[in-house]
Parts: sequence; C-alpha cells; structure tokens
Amino acid sequence: MTEWPPGATRNKLLLSFAWPVPMSTAEAEAVFRPGRGLLEPLGGRVGTEWSVAEGFLTSHGEPPDRYRFTVPLAIGEGDSSLPCGLTVTWHPAYHAMTLLVTATISGRGEVLETSDVDRTIAILHSLHHRRSEPSGLLHGRYRDERYPSLRSAVERAFGELVDGCGVRESLDRNGWCVELRGYDGRPPDATVAADPRPFYGLAHGDEGWRFVPREVARQSLGEAWGTRSFVAMYPVSAGIVCLNNKGTVYSAHQTELARRYFGKAEPYFELDTEIGGLDHGGLLVLERVLIRMALAHQWLHRAQRELAEAADESRAVNRHRLLRGSLDDILQMLNSVLPPEVDSLERRLITNMGVERIVRQLDRQAEAMDEETRYAYESTVSNRVTRLTVVTVILTVVTIVLGILQVVFTV
Repeated sequence: MTEWPPGATRNKLLLSFAWPVPMSTAEAEAVFRPGRGLLEPLGGRVGTEWSVAEGFLTSHGEPPDRYRFTVPLAIGEGDSSLPCGLTVTWHPAYHAMTLLVTATISGRGEVLETSDVDRTIAILHSLHHRRSEPSGLLHGRYRDERYPSLRSAVERAFGELVDGCGVRESLDRNGWCVELRGYDGRPPDATVAADPRPFYGLAHGDEGWRFVPREVARQSLGEAWGTRSFVAMYPVSAGIVCLNNKGTVYSAHQTELARRYFGKAEPYFELDTEIGGLDHGGLLVLERVLIRMALAHQWLHRAQRELAEAADESRAVNRHRLLRGSLDDILQMLNSVLPPEVDSLERRLITNMGVERIVRQLDRQAEAMDEETRYAYESTVSNRVTRLTVVTVILTVVTIVLGILQVVFTV
C-alpha cells in the first residue's frame, strides 16, 4: 500500500517533538542571558503564528518567551537534508523550559504516501537515540557536522545552550505531535476507519504498523477528540496524532462573522502553519502535560534526596514544611485548567501519558509527609515537655533542700 485510504486528501505531514526541562529562575537567567549568540527571539511568520495561537487558546499570567537557535539543525537523508526548526521556550509560570524540534515531512504541493509514515517513524527513532551506521540513510546535522542520530545533534545543541549555567536536568522525557493537514473540510473519521494502522504507527513510533491487526490499531488510538467536524485528535501515551482538514469555507465563515460583529478578522481562524499541532492547540496541551510530568518527577527526586540528608528531627520537620509547601504549588499547577475548548483534550492526554498516576504518587507522598511531620512535631513537643518536667522537679528539689538548710542553720 503506497497511497492513503479512500477519502484521504491530506497534503502535509508535520512533526513536532518536545522535551521539558525544569529550571530555576537563576538557571534561566544564565541560559537566556543576552549576548551568548546561540538564540534569537522567535520572530517572523513562525513567531506570529505562535502568538496568534497562544493569544486565542490560552490565558497566561506570565506568557512564555520563545527563541530559536541561530545555528541550523537538519535531518540528514543521504546527501540531502531536511531543515528543522529548533525552538527553546522559557515558561516563567512553571519554572521550566521546553526544547522543540519541528519538521515538515511532506509539504502541501506533494503527494502524501504511506512511505512518508515510514520516514516519520524513522525520524522518531532517530530522536530516540537510534543510531545510523555510516551506510545508513538517516542521520542528524548540526553546525554542518554529521551525527549518528538526530537526538545526538539535538543534545549537542542543548549542551551548548546550558553549558556553564548550572542546569542539572537533562532531556529525559519527551512527547510528540504528528499532524496530517488537509484542506477539503471533510470529517477525517472515514480515513481512520478505512485503515487505522498508519495512524497507530505514527502515534507509537511502530515501524511494524502494516502487520498490526486493524482492530488492535483502532482500539489503541481510542476515541477521537475534536470541537470541529473537520478535526480529529488522538491523545495517546506518547503524545497526539492530529488530523486537520480545515478548509477555506470554515475560515471564510469565521472571518465574515468576526468582521460583521467586531470590525476585524480573528487571525487564528486563518492559521495555516508548518508547526505540527499548533492549530487547534494540541501542541500547547502537549507542552503543558510534559512540563507537569517533569516537575512532578523533579519534586519526587528532590524530596527523596533532601529527606535523606535531614539528620535530626528538627531539621527534618523544617525540610518537611518546605517540601510540603512546594508540593502544594506543584499540585495546584497540575490541577489548573485550560479554556474549555482544549481542557477536555488535556485531561485525556494526562490520563494516557500517566500523569494521573504521578499525581496519585504525589498525594501519597504528601499524606506520608504530613504524618511524619505530625509525628516529629509530637515527638519534639513530648521531649520538650519531658525536659521541662525534669527541670521543674530538679528546681523543686533544690528549693526544698535550700529551705531545709536554711531552717537547720537558723536553729
């Protein structure tokens, strides 16, 4: 099979691959300080597209700051290469950074075939450290140097970015968003129903998707999410597969309504971006879920380390109080919500990516910490009462002895 199933008129295949990196404010100031020459503010068309999508879909108290690398990253394919976007974002509200690789696997003017699925999955493997032999087709390129995997090239760029900045976190967790972009405005359900296997392969990075039973592939994808008839998103354990058939009829209708009632068009409805998952907010949701996951894991590791270092009870109580306060902040952030349009998608992705399990672990840790703090506090109070009682008894005895001696010497 080289063509898409009947009913498919998709023209673009877009890939976005993200890593979350928890980071303190001091670390961020070092990483993003001016004059380093590694980054520049994300401007131009791509910067505008991010601003349009975030402005319409989110309500940040502290909006993120997005930058692009000044040195190009590319996917090497033999003697040719496929340019990639390499974007770094500082999220001050979450004290975290995201590193994002974006690529257009197949453009609008091209015929999209299932061989592009194989190509995309190979790129996903390369982003997961699968190395290519010198005779292999796929490799990474950064600073015009060849790397055995795209992940190796990304790690070189990340290493340059955090060098000397005191950042201890690494690129441990990741997720991706694959968008198949069409323009006919038709519901995409028929495409998935005809053959769910290619979409299963993209969702899980499974190069053997052709040999997966169709029912298994369909069940693995689960129910589609979407607030428009031409959009279907499948949140899975690794991220999101999005089928987006937004056409000119929808864009023209929304533009006409906005101009009639508000005097100007809303640019979001005309968005046609090369950033996979940005339209309709799937990528923004993925970023948030990955950040939540990374911060939760960071807190668990920090708690284990700091509690092990607390030698005496009073010090342990203080550590517990500080950690409990930071845990409350994490749990509040984990339970924060997005606008209704995309909040239900985020809840499903949280479940499928295992964040709920992490939250339950945090809740258990919080209960254990409260119990330990209560026990340590009661033990401290009990010890102090005991010492005070002993001192009181001693003072009473001394007072009695002094009284007896005074009587004896008086006689």
